Amino acid sequence: MMKSLYSGVSGMKTHTQRMDVIGNNIANVNTTGYKTSTVTFKDIYYQTKSNASSGSATTGGKNPTQVGYGASVGTINQMMTQSGFTYSDSVYDCAIQGEGFFQVMDDAGNIYYSRAGVFSVDNYGNLSDPNGYIVLGVMGDPQNAPASSQRISLVVPSVDNNVASCTKLINGYEVTISANGYGPEGNISLTILDGTSPFATMSGSNLQVTMDLSQTFESTDQFEAAVNEAIRAGGIDLSDDVLPIHIEMDDIPTNIDPINASNYITFSDPEADTTFNLGFTAARAGEFANAYEINIKSSSSITAPSAKWTNDVLTITVPSGVDEDENPITFNLEDLQNAINKAAGMVQDDAGEWTGGNANKMLNVMAYDADGNEDEGAVDGFNYASVLDGKTLRTGLTGGQDSFFADIANSLSTVKLEDGRFSAAQDVSDLSEVYIDSDGTVYGVHPVHGIFAMARIDIVTFENPIGLNQVGTSYWQESLASGEPNVKIAGQDGAGEVVSGALEMSNVDLSQEMSDMIITQRGFQANSRIITVSDTMLEELVNLKR
Repeated sequence: MMKSLYSGVSGMKTHTQRMDVIGNNIANVNTTGYKTSTVTFKDIYYQTKSNASSGSATTGGKNPTQVGYGASVGTINQMMTQSGFTYSDSVYDCAIQGEGFFQVMDDAGNIYYSRAGVFSVDNYGNLSDPNGYIVLGVMGDPQNAPASSQRISLVVPSVDNNVASCTKLINGYEVTISANGYGPEGNISLTILDGTSPFATMSGSNLQVTMDLSQTFESTDQFEAAVNEAIRAGGIDLSDDVLPIHIEMDDIPTNIDPINASNYITFSDPEADTTFNLGFTAARAGEFANAYEINIKSSSSITAPSAKWTNDVLTITVPSGVDEDENPITFNLEDLQNAINKAAGMVQDDAGEWTGGNANKMLNVMAYDADGNEDEGAVDGFNYASVLDGKTLRTGLTGGQDSFFADIANSLSTVKLEDGRFSAAQDVSDLSEVYIDSDGTVYGVHPVHGIFAMARIDIVTFENPIGLNQVGTSYWQESLASGEPNVKIAGQDGAGEVVSGALEMSNVDLSQEMSDMIITQRGFQANSRIITVSDTMLEELVNLKR
């Protein structure tokens, strides 16, 4: 009977330990990366009452007679089966799809292994877990690097001084426009417009430069100087000498001068056997005047030439009447030029000089004889009435061509000068994006450096992972049973792949644990009944003395 008491006690102890394991499993049903444990029992030593004997020709053999002394815990094994994932908003959270463990190291250099990839980056750039242990792998660009156990610190290369610039291919010529100094102040939008007076305005980061594009520029330097003169005329001032603008070209064509639009009208008087050409040339070079039209008509109600612009059409009216002496009214080339100047809004001062007006509407007039030679007197005394006779003679200006640099300015339109910066140290917070590949490589996306690799999280596998020692806080350590760690690149040689933005859930099966808990409870209850019954039997023996 005493043996039964010991058996009952051992049974209660083993079931208590099994309940401890079940309770721990249930408590960690939501613990990231937790692996459930299972308990097996074993029977313990036996007392042999009689030994076994072999049989003979006349006597049969006997089996051994043994009495057991209860049960004890055989094993408490970890179930290293893959569990599902829960997805998070942090790219640094990692799970392992397949075999293996993450490596982390404490400040004393001890290495632990974990399936809970709750990682983050501290102010020093260390990739660490919630306990401050640093994740191990390859630091820096891992290309062609073998698997390793280095502390991982994410380092972003510093940026160098850079001048804001823009390069465009225009009509086969590569044009580069840049600010003259380092710094973000050079990150502007530049627009160059045609105008008669150099000036510039700045609105936010938009710089608008107005300059005379019809002038002749003999070199890139002259064009650059004219742009910067307009900037200075506008009083634009940016710090650190970012302006003026610098312009570079690989080459420029041989003919870079602008051409003035021009054409002529032929006047021929057969009766007087007189013929001459009246030529008109735009005062400003460039192709803008190619749309201009010139009309010449006569009127008997005027005594001097007059002119008027209507949009892009200049109408010149010449007198066709007679004076008080009944002689045809005459005029000269200067009178005709004065009328054209007035039509452009110009004003004549006391010295006879014409000033002001709209430069785009200014035309120069010249007379040529039938042989093409200049002849100002050809206009004098010509009988316009007989030639025009109520008709209107017309011509259009043609051949106007912008200078090479005006074409450049027009083709540039608005350009953005970008990437101006001062040199500065960079860290992970300066990255626009971070992502982790399935092989554990950590990539950063930087506005200057582009996409670059910063580290690689390597994986450790063991020959016998269930032999690892559990040390708490979701950590395991190497043991004699587990074998030595094998450091591998994720996804290679049997190691699992890294899943970024996810965490592995606990693999505790709650329904199984609840069933095991009921069975354990009944086992404990039955073992307690052994003690109760044995006690009753002992009580009966004691009562025999009475």
